[in-house]
Amino acid sequence: MKKIIPFLSVLMLILTVWVSPSEVAEKPYKIGVNLEFTGPWTEVTKTVKNAMVLEVERINKMGGIGRHPLELIFEDNGFDVSRAAAHMTKFTQDKEIIAVVGPFEDNLQATTRAIAEREKITNIIICPSNPMVRALKQKWAFNIAQSDIIVSQKLVDLSLARQYKKALVFHAAHPLAQSLAEYYKKFGEEKGMKVIVSKETHKPIDIDMTPQLIKLKPVIEKEKIDVFYAATAGPPGPIVCKNLRTLGVKIPILGTHAFGFGFIIALGGEAMEGVEFPGAKPVVFDQLDDHDPVKSINADLDKRFKERYGVGIDQLAGYGHDTIGLIEDALKRCQGKVTRLTFRDALENTKGLKSCHGIYNYTPTDHDGLSKKDMVFVRIEGGKFKRIQFPQFE
Repeated sequence: MKKIIPFLSVLMLILTVWVSPSEVAEKPYKIGVNLEFTGPWTEVTKTVKNAMVLEVERINKMGGIGRHPLELIFEDNGFDVSRAAAHMTKFTQDKEIIAVVGPFEDNLQATTRAIAEREKITNIIICPSNPMVRALKQKWAFNIAQSDIIVSQKLVDLSLARQYKKALVFHAAHPLAQSLAEYYKKFGEEKGMKVIVSKETHKPIDIDMTPQLIKLKPVIEKEKIDVFYAATAGPPGPIVCKNLRTLGVKIPILGTHAFGFGFIIALGGEAMEGVEFPGAKPVVFDQLDDHDPVKSINADLDKRFKERYGVGIDQLAGYGHDTIGLIEDALKRCQGKVTRLTFRDALENTKGLKSCHGIYNYTPTDHDGLSKKDMVFVRIEGGKFKRIQFPQFE
């Protein structure tokens, strides 16, 4: 018996040492993800999800955050506002969920942000919501991408650098695209440009804009328009470019920051050649200055993304990476027990966080995070994204 007891003690010690980290980890920090995994934004949200999953796996392999693993709970809102609201409500009722990411589409965000405000849970917004929504200065909503105002100012800078005098804007029929069109007109005309915003529009689900563009062709010729601005996003962007070129319109085309999505070139083919837009740094990370603090962060993500998914990163992958990075950073800085409130307060005090898209800073009066300095000028050339520089506007 005396020999058995020491043996059992040693065996228990061995089992204690070899127990897996997951068995001794603390309860997970749960994050709800409310995105459009079906519908017109399927490819967009797939890339965002892939980057988020990759980052969460990296964090958890390193022991989590204070031994708490991160856990993502995904729900598909199907590009439907009612489903988006239902998922948001469901997430708020699960007291273990400390924050919610999404929806992506601007049309769905106003509803979910209102629910987040009422239920006091952080809502991290990836896609740029229109200025009217951002102007509400909601306590619980935080933005990843630059606002429409910043994007429009950057696009006007590009227009001035190219010395465009007359622009025609063709925008999608939803608030985000409409505000991009209006702000481009406002800032452009303040700088001496003539900007015509077309009454013709298109829906995010349209697959052919030829009828609208036929009506715009005489305007282009009569007004001697020297640049065409496709104020849209997702699949409609390259469709507009293809339809325009098929009609024989050869003037330069400008796009929104959403033209930096990886699938854009594949969808538009040769029609995308020469298109320029204000882009995010992940789109041309390999062409950033060597001293740019986010170049190495993008390079690391690109390497891991290729190893896991077989493709390089784009603007969307950067959004997914940065979302998780902001969450990780805030959780590490939470004072005391992590709650919805302590997490929100920590996120609001984010300062100088270097990530794929730039350097994030939040304050109690500014939940936008990024600035115009975190954007670059991009041209599609030879079937690839190429950084173009205009020193006076950098």
